Amino acid sequence: MSSVDLETTLRDLPRLGTLVKDRGYRQVWRFVHNDRAYYLKFYPKGGPRDRFRRFFRGSPALREFSRLQALQKANIPAPRAVAALMGFAINDRRGDAVVLEAIEPSIQLDQLLSNLELRGEPIPDHLYLASQIRALVQQLAKGKLGHEDLHLGNLLLHQNNLYLLDGYAVRSGGLQLRDLLMLGHSVRRYATLTDLQRGWDTLGPGGRMPLRNPHSDFLWKRFLQGITKENRYFGRLNIDGWTGVYYKHTKYPHRWSAASKLEVTAADWQREWPLLLQRIESDQLEVIKRSRSGEVFAGEIVLNGRPLQVIVKRPRRRYWYRYINEIGRGSRPRRAWRKAWNLLVRGLPTAWPLLVMERRSLGYVTDAIFICERVPGATLAHADLDALPDEKRDRLFHRTGKILREIERLGFSHFDAKASNWIVKLDEKTGPQPVMVDVDGIRRRQWVALGIERLLRSMREHEEYTPGDSLALCQGYAPFAKFEREGGEG
Repeated sequence: MSSVDLETTLRDLPRLGTLVKDRGYRQVWRFVHNDRAYYLKFYPKGGPRDRFRRFFRGSPALREFSRLQALQKANIPAPRAVAALMGFAINDRRGDAVVLEAIEPSIQLDQLLSNLELRGEPIPDHLYLASQIRALVQQLAKGKLGHEDLHLGNLLLHQNNLYLLDGYAVRSGGLQLRDLLMLGHSVRRYATLTDLQRGWDTLGPGGRMPLRNPHSDFLWKRFLQGITKENRYFGRLNIDGWTGVYYKHTKYPHRWSAASKLEVTAADWQREWPLLLQRIESDQLEVIKRSRSGEVFAGEIVLNGRPLQVIVKRPRRRYWYRYINEIGRGSRPRRAWRKAWNLLVRGLPTAWPLLVMERRSLGYVTDAIFICERVPGATLAHADLDALPDEKRDRLFHRTGKILREIERLGFSHFDAKASNWIVKLDEKTGPQPVMVDVDGIRRRQWVALGIERLLRSMREHEEYTPGDSLALCQGYAPFAKFEREGGEG
């Protein structure tokens, strides 16, 4: 590549290139030069904090350039660094940049797996991909290198081969346990228990694989700190005396939730909230439940230009002590919002929360409303079980038991796991999916088998429920236990 020709192309980068990502502290541009694609990572110079960091750590672009070279020397497949540019400028903003050869056509592994899940398709060459991930990480360890951001988004798939991205996160000193824990957190949604065990046996420090990933706990806690703030995933609202928080988008949508695929804006709720509130006050919504404890409605709203069926919950304080014990705990809709996101961030299926709004007087919540997606389907208490083929019927109960097991493994207990608190969402490709609704009964307590015992008692009232269903439910909850097929509930 001629340096003169490249300089001419880069000087006109805003016109000739495409801005792929902008995180403020770093921009990623794609451009074509001499019929070949390249990426440029631009690190603009910032304020005092950035100058302080550069004084001790040097140029981030030069650091990434040298670390990519270290990957090449260790024979680790990664993009090839072409040049480091000191004092580079884009749109009169100065900084440093590194130019990389593009690996195309390709796709980031997290995006590929998410797309397959949304289409309801199995992962092709699952075992081969898992072995490639282990081999790549092993090569890092042999080269006495580590990676501080080791997740599926930094693994690129090109012609069925994996490449390691983001050289800025590479460091000397070898692989560390926290690197493996980050990778384990990233793959948990797609990996089997066998995959995780093989990875631990091959890459781990020895001993038994931990039952809980401490890095997952850290990342979940950090995410949950933002569910009531303005950020990339959530937004704040203030409309006619009501204040609240709404869901914007998620990086990895779920097949069982239409709402998770939406990109919601404040303008959507500025339009929909007053209309919805008017329909609530004039009793124009379908009434699901109405009692002294509150009201539950069903209706339709439009978000991101798409109609969406929703459930609207407006609790009432039935007892006088509710006015006192909500101080410090938050209103019931706010607690429902937090509990739902506690489950979703851990991959547990529940009705997707969309909005929580509160009206206050002298700082005290006088009215509150919680809105979530309405999951299509019948409750487990009223599902037509005999209409399901045997294989799908067993899969439904096995999945339900597995969810209850996962709830307890993560340190929670479900005190109200009765059949009416599960929706059976039918899916022709992946089979019936149990989705939890009304998760107020989930507590952060360790109470073994509480949830499944409650569900087993509740299912006895279903006319079509059989000992075979009970067996599948128990096998999902305790896959390594032995159960007798005869004799009811295992």
